[in-house]
Amino acid sequence: MREHIDNLRKEAETTLRVLYALMQFRHFICKQETVDKINENVHFWLIYERSLRTNLFVGIRRLYEGKSGTFNFQKFIKLCIDNIDKFSEKSLRTRKVSGSSNASEWIDNFMVDVYEPKEEDFKKLSRVVRNNSKKMKGIYTEVASKIFAHAIHMDKVSISNIMDQLDFDEMEVALTSIWHVYEQVWQMYENGIQPKFDVGTYPYQQEVIDSVIKQLG
Repeated sequence: MREHIDNLRKEAETTLRVLYALMQFRHFICKQETVDKINENVHFWLIYERSLRTNLFVGIRRLYEGKSGTFNFQKFIKLCIDNIDKFSEKSLRTRKVSGSSNASEWIDNFMVDVYEPKEEDFKKLSRVVRNNSKKMKGIYTEVASKIFAHAIHMDKVSISNIMDQLDFDEMEVALTSIWHVYEQVWQMYENGIQPKFDVGTYPYQQEVIDSVIKQLG
């Protein structure tokens, strides 16, 4: 189960970090001072932006597309429900004891406040993502498939018409909701903490922004 949880983290976090890097780049090209800086090495920055866009939409596609045989968010929720015994107090205690040489000194006190999740907890977390991701299975996965994965749309007019329908805020809300689910499931599995259902922010956003600023010099 730990491997599946970590897989969700990697998929969600990589896509979120790419989104914030692209948002910062788009902020650069709104100011003449940074545009001048970009033009000093314009070919690098063109490749950089294209790479970010491709990785962003491919990441969205992996998380939301429902093809059989692929890892996606809904499959992750199903795995959690199908393996809910792995989240039990008994399983948590066994993991903690096996991972610590002095567990006998603290395990009983630790287990006092442990929360044992129910199937409904995972269903509620799934609804959090569904309510915050209503367009991801529509135009966003279409863009991922037809422009970035398979290049069905090639001409600039068609691409521009489709891309104009997209919104950074919608992508951010959707992706942070998946990140939130990762955090809640990790805490349930590793620490027996009751899940929360109010989505927060990605805690490392500024780190990504600062790295892009540093790259521009």
